[in-house]
Amino acid sequence: MRISQPKITQKEQEIIYSVEVNYSQGNTVLYYSLDAEYADLVSSRSDAALVALLILAMIHGEDIYISGTISERLYYNLSGSYQKIIKNILPYLQLVNIHADDIQPASGNPSGVATGFSAGVDSYCVLADHYYKKDVAPGFGITHLLYNNVGSHGSGGEGLFKQRYEILKAFVSEKIGLPFIAINSNLNLLYEKVTFQHTHTPRNISVALLLQNGIKNYIYGSAYTYQDVFIGAKKDGYGIDMAYSDLVTLPLLSTKTLNAFSAGSEYSRVDKILKVSQVEDSYKTLDVCVNNNVTENCSTCYKCMRTLLTLEIAGAINLYKDAFNLEVYYQQRDNYIAKHIINTKNPLNQEVVRFAQDKNFEFPIITKPVSLKNQVSHKIKSILKKIK
Repeated sequence: MRISQPKITQKEQEIIYSVEVNYSQGNTVLYYSLDAEYADLVSSRSDAALVALLILAMIHGEDIYISGTISERLYYNLSGSYQKIIKNILPYLQLVNIHADDIQPASGNPSGVATGFSAGVDSYCVLADHYYKKDVAPGFGITHLLYNNVGSHGSGGEGLFKQRYEILKAFVSEKIGLPFIAINSNLNLLYEKVTFQHTHTPRNISVALLLQNGIKNYIYGSAYTYQDVFIGAKKDGYGIDMAYSDLVTLPLLSTKTLNAFSAGSEYSRVDKILKVSQVEDSYKTLDVCVNNNVTENCSTCYKCMRTLLTLEIAGAINLYKDAFNLEVYYQQRDNYIAKHIINTKNPLNQEVVRFAQDKNFEFPIITKPVSLKNQVSHKIKSILKKIK
C-alpha cells in the first residue's frame, strides 16, 4: 500500500485533507473535510492517514509505504506493539511493515481539549467530568466538541451524518456554547465489510490526529470498566468490540503533542447513566440508539432498552419522556428482560441485574417462563448441532 503525502486544500468554506492510496484493490483517495474556520487545527503530517489505513493494509497483508512526515512515537508504536494487540482482537489481520519517508518528533504547542460528542451516555459522562463539573483540572476542561463521519452512521452514511449534526448543532450552540466541529470523511467506504464496532477506535483517533495542530488532549469516552479491560477476540453476544482494549491502545495512538486517552472506566454503565441523569441538558437530547437509519431513539434496540430499564429502576425514566417513546418501551420491556437480562452473560446487562437487586426492583413475573423457554430452545439447538 502506497500512501501519498497529504494535500490540504480549501474549497469554498471547507478545508480538505486528502491522500492518494494505491493498493491491491485499486487506486483511491482518503479525505477528511471540515469548516475552514478550523483550518488552524489541521495538521499537515501523515499521522491521520497512517492510523486510518493501517487496518486496511493489515487486512490485505500489504506493507505500507507512506510519504510525508510521521510522528516518531506513533511510527514506533504502530510498527510494533499496536499491530500485535489489534491482531489479537481481529485474528484475521496480518502484520505488516511500515516504511516512512520522514520520521520526526511531533512539534508545536497545542492547547485544545477535544472529545467526540454524539449525545450518548459515554459522551455526556465525559462532559459531566470535563465540562459541567466546576473544578476541572487545568488543561483537561473541554474546549472543542467533535462530530465525526467515520462509520457510526452506518447505511445512513453522509446524509444521516449531516442530519444528526444539524439537530445537535442547534442544541450545542444554545446550551453548551463550545465549538462543535463536523468532520466528514469517506473512510467508512474504504473499510469494506469491516464493521465500525470492530474498528471504531483508530477511525476516531485518526480525526484527533488530523486536528493535532490545535488539540493537545483528546478524551475518548470509555465503554467498559477497568475490570472489563481485555485484549483478544472477546464476544459478548453483540460481537467483538475494540472498546475493551481502549485503555491500552489509546496511548499507543498518541504523539508527543497529542495525548489520546480513555475516560470513564472508573464508572460502571449503570453509574454512568445515573451520572448523566443529573445533567439536565441530557433530558431532551440523550441519544443511545444503535439503529443507524433514524435521527432519534427508536426506544426498542438493545441500547435504548437497557438505558431505559436502568432509568426505570432508578426512578428517573420520566425525565427522558421527550427523548424516548416510553409507550413503545413499556410494550417491549418484558420481552427484552426475558431475552437479554435474565441469565445474562453480558457484563453490561449483569450490571443492570445487580442494580435491580440493590434497589429491590422486581422484574415482571411474566418474563420467567419466557426465559425458561429460551433456555430450553438453546439447549435443543446445541444438541442438534452435536448430532450433525
